Amino acid sequence: MVTPTPISFGQVAMLCEGPEVYGIGTVLRLYAQAAPEVLFVCAEEGAFAAWLRERGLRYMVLNRRLKMDAQRSSLAFLPRVARGLAHTRKTAAILAPQLEREGIRVVHTHWLEQQVVAMWLRGRGFRSVWHLHNTTSRTRMMGLGLRLNHLLARRGADALIPVSAFIAGPWRTSGVPIQVVRNAATRVFDAPNTLAPTPIRCVIAGALDQRKGHHLAVEGVIAARAQGVDVRLDLYGGPLENNAYVDNLRARVDSAGASEFVRFMGFRSDLRRHHQEYHLGLQCRVDPEPCSMWVCETLVDGLPLLAADNGGTPELVEDGTTGLLFESGNAQDLAAKLVRLAHEPSLLNEMRKAAFERGNLHFTTDRMIRETLEAYRIACG
Repeated sequence: MVTPTPISFGQVAMLCEGPEVYGIGTVLRLYAQAAPEVLFVCAEEGAFAAWLRERGLRYMVLNRRLKMDAQRSSLAFLPRVARGLAHTRKTAAILAPQLEREGIRVVHTHWLEQQVVAMWLRGRGFRSVWHLHNTTSRTRMMGLGLRLNHLLARRGADALIPVSAFIAGPWRTSGVPIQVVRNAATRVFDAPNTLAPTPIRCVIAGALDQRKGHHLAVEGVIAARAQGVDVRLDLYGGPLENNAYVDNLRARVDSAGASEFVRFMGFRSDLRRHHQEYHLGLQCRVDPEPCSMWVCETLVDGLPLLAADNGGTPELVEDGTTGLLFESGNAQDLAAKLVRLAHEPSLLNEMRKAAFERGNLHFTTDRMIRETLEAYRIACG
């Protein structure tokens, strides 16, 4: 029996763009804090690169932009493939000797262009790990998109890291080993909170746009209040100005006479410090959420969730234990669940304790780091 060669984080290069702040930027910061030995390879300067530099962490800047315009249609994207392949191949040729000098064995990527660079590096003897954060359509270009993704993965990856079983689904027939590594959060609180049963204070956070489903939260709270439940809602995020979606939300709140109970709080960088001031977090995303960072944070903080039952969210929220799931897009179902919890304060209190326990057991960076290291071991075979 051949024993796999041990792998350490000091032998890992994590490719990134450089300007990341939120989303994948949060994931990158978690890795940097928990595994400072990792070498971060930034395509260009930016907020994340500056953050690494300020903390004296291990990084380099290529000054070669990799990320292409992801908003273009599939057909518009295809003519750019040849040019992109040539660019990424040259990038890999520039990067390979630098990685060799640093003792790197594994290249960990987060975006398509980085994955193609890793494919070329794989041909030079490095191991390639793809971190998959977003959904892959089974029907895009009549299924051709998925087949191309599988072909690229077989050529370019030694292991895949989807952030949820939901994201892993379309990749399970790719033939590439899969290790699901769900997102995580650092610990902020030592224990769950205790709150008076009323009023029920709810919080929702994220960019204020249609996809995030803030309108469902507003409608749910208005409907629950119409049934005699004293429930309040604070909406965090932005932009608040020059945003037609926010204007419509404000108009709806005003027309319902609920402006005293539904507040637009704007962006707040220290929101987690305030999580325990609330009874419930609301996650109302309309399109499937791969693996919400905010849901992980709320659970680690002991804040139970009322969450849409789509995407990877049901893998995070244990229905009836750490929160309740409602039918995605259905504000009336959300309202009914709010009313139920208002009438069962003991259940809500138990959910708060269970959320804290499950969050700190399953969704901290310790777990994420262990599972990522296992993915590297799989890749190194």
